[in-house]
Amino acid sequence: MLKVLLIDDEQWVVKSLKTIVDWESLGYEIIGEAFNGVDGYEQLRKLSPDLVFTDIRMPGMDGLELIRRGNELNKGISFVVTSGYKEFEYARKAMQYGALSYLLKPFDEEEFLVVLDQFGRKQSKNKTIWQMELVNRLQDPDEHSDRLLEELMGKLGFKWDEQFGAAVAVAIGSAELPIPTDVPCLALQTGRNVKAYIVRGDCIADLVESLADELPEFVAGVGISGVVHQSSHLMEAIDEADVAAYQYFVTGHKGVSHAIPPGGRLAELMEMLRQLNRTQRPELVDDLSVKIKTLIRESRFTIKTAASLYNWALLNVYKLEDEPLLTYQQLANRFESVNEMMAEWESLLRVYCDRTSVPPPPTTQVPTFNKIVAYIDEHFREDLSLQVVSESLNLHPSYVSQLFRKESSETFLQHVTRKRIAYARKQLTETNLSIQEISENAGYLDYFHFAKIFKKTVGQTASQYRDAVRGPS
Repeated sequence: MLKVLLIDDEQWVVKSLKTIVDWESLGYEIIGEAFNGVDGYEQLRKLSPDLVFTDIRMPGMDGLELIRRGNELNKGISFVVTSGYKEFEYARKAMQYGALSYLLKPFDEEEFLVVLDQFGRKQSKNKTIWQMELVNRLQDPDEHSDRLLEELMGKLGFKWDEQFGAAVAVAIGSAELPIPTDVPCLALQTGRNVKAYIVRGDCIADLVESLADELPEFVAGVGISGVVHQSSHLMEAIDEADVAAYQYFVTGHKGVSHAIPPGGRLAELMEMLRQLNRTQRPELVDDLSVKIKTLIRESRFTIKTAASLYNWALLNVYKLEDEPLLTYQQLANRFESVNEMMAEWESLLRVYCDRTSVPPPPTTQVPTFNKIVAYIDEHFREDLSLQVVSESLNLHPSYVSQLFRKESSETFLQHVTRKRIAYARKQLTETNLSIQEISENAGYLDYFHFAKIFKKTVGQTASQYRDAVRGPS
């Protein structure tokens, strides 16, 4: 709901504003009213409304001063001026100060609806842009990051408080989390069916308590990070919560999980894998399996560890180099549980220990290579991986990777990335779809990953690229 503040020194005008339309059905909520400019400014500062309707001439502080001081708060607040015919020149001045529109008294309902519709559309578009700017800024920090992040969050309705800081709850699933109304929160879509909720640090316990009984039907898991007191550390909190959110993949049942403090177990497991790499002794696979099952039983195993182990096996068993690794989401989509994943992982390692099982490097086979390229070009917008392509064409992953290197100037990953980014650029130029929608359409389920790859490939963020080729709207 968009938040509205009404300010006028005549009570009948405020009453008229409250009753002229069905605010709730239009997606608006009136959160406050004031009858002079001074009180109006105080409410504006405390409540951070999205839209303010203000009279021009009021005691204490007139509407022009209110707008000027409101703009200085840098909270992304918009203003609509209400005026009589004698104040028309003041209304024009207010427009120069950045007021969205002005409405003459007495109010016309149709004109009022037009203003609300225009603002709703503008706010929806701005919110999408600010969210993507926030995504870009979170993963590309610099010395100005704290200030810029806090400004962006302010525009999105979340006031950063250094004293309390913030924690993050990440939810996996298509349903919204039922956030208590008194919990300051900013929801940020970070991927398909993945949402991060930035919550003021002193309120995260209230959120966890509200979720304790039962999660919404279409939410598989929720992860809770620790509290951070610098906004530039929010990305670390999002990563923490993201790992914890997939704990349902490890435990086999949905629920709320807190971030597990990092330990030395992954390093120990990776050292055992390096030993396996040197010796290829099958008994090391058994030792690894026992240790991992113990970690799972003791609730010290996460999807981050699972992804590291599984991707190591893929890279080393299939002799891959610059190929896409499976993300948490891809692992959770590919396997029913961590036990199913570990069964395949063990099988991969046993294959690795059999030195005769890996196929020899390919000879030149242009027809097969052309078939691989055709498959990629048809399916690059899907959740594609080297394994998916190999299984679909009944080929060995190592064979596909090596054949790509032999017959092309690109690796498998480079080819897929080039196709996806070219498609994204075309959509940014020719459509009005949101960047999140374009990310999914181009085959990227993780918006942070898309933002990072796009900027690395093009040299600009997706928003900057769209503005450069189309001009800012």
